[in-house]
Amino acid sequence: MVLVVFVSRTFSQSTVGEILESGKKKHEKGTLEAAIKDYNEAIEMDSKNPDAYYFRGNANFDLAKYRDAINDYTLVLDLKSDYKDALFNRANAWYELGNYESAIADFTKSIAIEAEYADDWLNRGNCYFKAGRYQEALRDFNKGLELNDSNPDGYYDRGNTWYNLKNFDAAVNDYTKAITLQDGTFDFYFNRALAYFSLELDEKACADLTKAEELGDSQAKEYIRELCK
Repeated sequence: MVLVVFVSRTFSQSTVGEILESGKKKHEKGTLEAAIKDYNEAIEMDSKNPDAYYFRGNANFDLAKYRDAINDYTLVLDLKSDYKDALFNRANAWYELGNYESAIADFTKSIAIEAEYADDWLNRGNCYFKAGRYQEALRDFNKGLELNDSNPDGYYDRGNTWYNLKNFDAAVNDYTKAITLQDGTFDFYFNRALAYFSLELDEKACADLTKAEELGDSQAKEYIRELCK
């Protein structure tokens, strides 16, 4: 009797793993609803498997069902409180819903588990920025870029923070670094143009607006018409 139970449990665990792998492959192909069906089946077979809820949460996130994703990540964390990826992804879901304080709380917990992941700091910095807490945002962007100094978005976001703190020279420096790392993004040029205007460097600003327009920024055209003669 004991032997039969043991064999049955081993088979069940193997089957759950296979179903999760099937769901992940469907997710990778973009068939998210089909992936969720697999994850649901896995959960029915093993309701204590945190990975099943985690992967279903990821599928819901990619479907922009952020509250459903949050619910799934919360179930993960109820089962395994130190599941870092679930904390990180729940934080991003809170961010998408505009609940920046909840996102900050989750990123903070994620950082407490492992503090050397640059995206934790950069993403929490974005939350602080959205909440208008610019000094805290600056601190996080500094740390994130210390951990990963090749992230163009990190420099762009820190540039925006400097801009809001009215340190336009520092903003220009960060936008320039972002452009150096990833040329071809019109936001980088457009925002650097605004910083140049604040420094009364209109010629440089207009050159950046022209470049932004060339890259597809429709808003830049309006600024050129009004500010560049």
